Amino acid sequence: MAIKTFTTGEVLTASDTNTYLANSGLVYITEGTATSGSTFSVNNCFTSTYASYLVQFSVIPTAGAYGIDVRLRASGTDTSTGYYWGVTAIDVGTGAINLTRGSNSTLFTTYAIAGTSGRATCVMNITNPQLAQYTSLTCQSTDSRGASSYVGINAGGQLANNTQYDGITFLLGGGSGTISNFQVKIYGYRQA
Repeated sequence: MAIKTFTTGEVLTASDTNTYLANSGLVYITEGTATSGSTFSVNNCFTSTYASYLVQFSVIPTAGAYGIDVRLRASGTDTSTGYYWGVTAIDVGTGAINLTRGSNSTLFTTYAIAGTSGRATCVMNITNPQLAQYTSLTCQSTDSRGASSYVGINAGGQLANNTQYDGITFLLGGGSGTISNFQVKIYGYRQA
């Protein structure tokens, strides 16, 4: 679609408005909050309507410190093999660069790590979960453990199979407590 330029005094028609609204931006799909347990699943959030999705989540643990990991789901069942990913992060205390990876792992790690002193957050892009091809995942996250935390956290990878996914599970990645302060919102990238 060619971008239309409006000038001062020109009338913005309903047709122009509807065209622009239909061809850009994010579309809210769903959200959820975990009140207990060590996992939280969202089913039927990925459809053929969108090729890419934005997933935002945040967490404060009830005790200890832990990270949040991810698995994709098909028809209510998690996939627990075939995740290939890498993470880069800078140690706040030493300035050292931490490199972590997973090869044919059981999950995708976001490195969103929370301590009771702060909220860990993550913004994740998931591309092609509904196509019969590899699904890509990228994210930027925070580690809120204060002096022992990491910054500049970037993770990326793929789920190496041809399964069509319709859901996602968030998993407690170690430590103690529950994910009772976990919040997630999922959006689709509108297609022209």
